[in-house]
Order: sequence, then structure tokens, then C-alpha cells
Amino acid sequence: MKQAYLIHGTSTRDDDWFPWLEDAAKPAIKLDRLWLPDPFSPDPQAWDQAVDDQIPVEDGITIVAHSLGCITALRFVARHQIQDVRLLLVGAFDRPLPLYPSLDGFTNPRPDYADLRTKVSKATVITAKNDPIAPYRQAITIASELEAKLICQEHGGHYLTSDGFRKFPLALKELVSLQE
Repeated sequence: MKQAYLIHGTSTRDDDWFPWLEDAAKPAIKLDRLWLPDPFSPDPQAWDQAVDDQIPVEDGITIVAHSLGCITALRFVARHQIQDVRLLLVGAFDRPLPLYPSLDGFTNPRPDYADLRTKVSKATVITAKNDPIAPYRQAITIASELEAKLICQEHGGHYLTSDGFRKFPLALKELVSLQE
């Protein structure tokens, strides 16, 4: 059984499509949904510590991330000397969001993509043009910077339950592909 880790955004590990993905990935992939402190009022240092406590620093890890979890995942990879990292980033952003200034601490400074490219072996970025939270152009830039596969959908919003995402077969398909 292969191992992967899920970093949520400003929701909880039990929201949206995260529990479904954990169940749907079995038995081929064991997906650990991380617990992050104060998800509705996140602190970058507290989240960095929580991620460091729950994801082993080892080559060949796979991380699934959503929203604020995406920049958190990039920060994790940047902090550690690891290789062959595989990333699935959904609704990603790496710059301040004008409607959410409390999250600026996560995006400043921006990731060093030249360094990240040396650590990331495979990545997929999924975004939607109608995302009202994370502008899809930021996700396109992240995919380009990581030299990642980009899936840019017309509709999907921010891939939340309120957008109709209790299940997310595309995420499962891409997770399985990253593990190959």
C-alpha cells in the first residue's frame, strides 16, 4: 500500500471531498488527512509545525492539498531536503488574496520555484475558471513554475461541498496517476 497525505485549507479534514478521497483511494493508497490547528483562523507557524509533526521528511512522499493547504504543502517541501515529491494541488494560490488578508503570512515570501522544481518529480494542479476564492490564473502560474500538469476546468468553483464536491473522481484519478 502506498502512502499519501492530505493538507486541507480553511476547512477541516472531515469536510468537502477529503473523507471520500481517503475511502476511494483504498486499498492501493493510504491517505492520511492531516489535522491542522485553528483552520478558520490559521497561523502559518502553527500550521508549519503541525505539518512537520505529521508528514515524515523522506524522499518519495505524495501530498494532496486544497486551497491554503497548497501553499502549506509548498512551504513544507521548501523547508526540507527531500526529493521525488509528488503533489496534487487543488484550488491553489501563492499570492495574497485581497478578500482574505489574514492569510498573507502564508504567501510571503513566495515560494522559490527553482528550488522546488529540484525536489518535485511529478505534480498536477487542478483549478476552475469560476473559482471565487483563489483566482485560477494563480494556479496556472503555479503549474507553470512547477512544470506540472495543469487541469483548468470551466466550472468547479473552489471545489467545496457548496460547489457540489462531496466526491471528486478527478482528484482520485490524478492521485493514482501520481503514484505510478
